[in-house]
Amino acid sequence: MSDTSRARPLAETLAAMAALTPAQHALLERISHHATPVTVAELAQEAGLHVSSVRETLEGLFALGLVEKQQLPSSGRGRPALGYSTMTPADPSFAAQMLHQLTSSLLAWLRVDAADPAASVREIGARWADAALETMAVPDHSHNPNRRPVRDTFNIASHLGKVRLFMNAMGFASVPHDTDPMAVVLTACPFTEPGTPDDLALELRRGIVERVFERTATGFATWSLEADPADPLRLTVYIRRLDEANPKPLSTTLHFFGGAAEAAGGYMRELPSAETPATLGELIDQLSSESPELERILAVSSYLVNERSARLDAELAPGARVDVLPPFAGG
Repeated sequence: MSDTSRARPLAETLAAMAALTPAQHALLERISHHATPVTVAELAQEAGLHVSSVRETLEGLFALGLVEKQQLPSSGRGRPALGYSTMTPADPSFAAQMLHQLTSSLLAWLRVDAADPAASVREIGARWADAALETMAVPDHSHNPNRRPVRDTFNIASHLGKVRLFMNAMGFASVPHDTDPMAVVLTACPFTEPGTPDDLALELRRGIVERVFERTATGFATWSLEADPADPLRLTVYIRRLDEANPKPLSTTLHFFGGAAEAAGGYMRELPSAETPATLGELIDQLSSESPELERILAVSSYLVNERSARLDAELAPGARVDVLPPFAGG
């Protein structure tokens, strides 16, 4: 008869693993290398330790629910030996490896099969943020946009502090802004390699960040996100009270689809408000000067400004969204 550990969520298992002593982790890893239950004597011989020391460590692992034990068939006189086994991932980096594999596979699929990979991955990020915030029982203010009066009790500095803790828990390495006390800077993205950041992975992070502020600050404050052209991992979030006289203007965002994204070197680009051209035509001229390939695609593309079809003489205002739509195969 086997004495098995109870079924439980992976998060609980990983939390138990994080609390292991070096001796417990080493023994758990050794057990995981065995395809069949292994005895205390066998483990002691492999590790060069005393049987009593191994038995004590094993009992600790069993109490944590990380190993199972069962009586082995008798092979002679004496009491049948106990065999120990585990179905727990013994590698402490297991969670990080699974996250990397999952996001890499997801982004690869979106890049090939989604009509708008960047928009799709931001929506996934938003839903991820919803799940994380609900787990933390954070109130959702997003269902009443611009209907709540600004409360005197809403403290932006305190709010930013809480948001920073959340962002750090997500692995975004949030730090205070050098000069603006009402801004935070994200300096990492756990969904991509730091040396060669994946643009869709950065869009996934953006979707999470935008949703966090939407859920927690709607009706109390405005916010805007600004990417750093020189450092793709660096994303600055500015937040202002709704009643502030001079809120920071939004950046103009460019969204590239299909072959335009490949020629432009990414699915999305931001322009600071001060650098937004007066018209769509001026913007396209600027983009065309970057490379012959991009110029060729832009010449046959159609455009949307704030999700409406636009001609080149359409006026642009800071904060506008511009979609670049090259001819798609089949239509």
